[in-house]
Amino acid sequence: MTTHVAFFAACVVVFSATACGASGDGSSTIPATITFRDAMGGVDYGRVDVSAVPHQALEALRDAAPTDPGWHTLLAVHVGDTTGLPMLGSYEAVGDTLRFRPRFAPMAGATYVARYTPGSGNAIAATWTVPSDSGPATTVVTTVVTAVYPSGDVVPMNLLRMYIEFSAPMTTGGAWDHVRLYADGDSLVSEPFFTAGETVELWDPDKRRLTVLFDPGRIKRDLRPREEEGLPLRTGHRYRLVVSADWPDAAGRPLKQSHEKRFRVAGMDRSLVRVADWKVSAPRAGTLDSLVISLQEPLDRALLDRMLVVRDGRGQSVAGTVTVSMGETRWTFTPRAPWPASTAFVDVDTELEDLAGNNLQALFDVAPGDTGATGRATASVRVPFTPR
Repeated sequence: MTTHVAFFAACVVVFSATACGASGDGSSTIPATITFRDAMGGVDYGRVDVSAVPHQALEALRDAAPTDPGWHTLLAVHVGDTTGLPMLGSYEAVGDTLRFRPRFAPMAGATYVARYTPGSGNAIAATWTVPSDSGPATTVVTTVVTAVYPSGDVVPMNLLRMYIEFSAPMTTGGAWDHVRLYADGDSLVSEPFFTAGETVELWDPDKRRLTVLFDPGRIKRDLRPREEEGLPLRTGHRYRLVVSADWPDAAGRPLKQSHEKRFRVAGMDRSLVRVADWKVSAPRAGTLDSLVISLQEPLDRALLDRMLVVRDGRGQSVAGTVTVSMGETRWTFTPRAPWPASTAFVDVDTELEDLAGNNLQALFDVAPGDTGATGRATASVRVPFTPR
């Protein structure tokens, strides 16, 4: 039977459940106990401990990686109930104690369930509801898709990648069960993305942005998949990328709602990125006015954040904030300190790509006889400007 015990010790509240379990050497039985640690603001906030775990059970997992899903068979922690995926976090064995540390801090108002299942089958569980006024705990929110890039409504037929951004970290390992591409008439496009059998997922470090890479083998003209299956996208057709609502975030909660990105496909883009085509609007000296660059074509959203660097006349980087807008055709830099009345420049990495993967150095898809397939040979180019 599950019980709940609350006690105070050094301002720590512990919620626990107990059951009978084997001692470390298997010779006797002692109560196995689950505890949630609620030391608000501490490093152990939300930690789950199971004490008096049989030695044999821990020994089988002691050498496993701290994030190995095999730990879930012994201890699984869920948000709300035990029907969804277990929470992300790390495990460790400390003596006869099995310990789980969640990757993300507990959320205010959320209920957590820890279930311990020893080999004997005498499972126990404990629940903990985080107070809604618990201070450091995060307000309960529902994760949504915040953006899909390219944000414009028209893409080239040889589009190389898209990005899906979320308002909170997501569960990884099952992304391709929740992302689909549909063509005219709601026909499902067969295997348009590079997933290596649904084993490859390209996430940013925070697990809030997924890169959806179209299969390069179906884009490059000299590869067999292109010859046998053709490009995933066809000129003149309309498509919609669908992110399903049942995709759980890192806390195990489904998305608030599904998300669709609709777009139309234009012709091929087989031209280099040319900074000579950019239009630069210089700011006024002595002000915090923004430097604005019109890029003339949509460029890769993620690369625009890091491949353009503003430098002063001495080559030192200038601190400020980057904003990308107008369908990734407008790049804006707002400085933290007023502009001096001297020439500066934007240092542009020549690997900056357009939507088809072409950059300043070379085309992504090159076939024999292509002209103009190579461009800049340097690692970067300078785009100068002088504050007015």
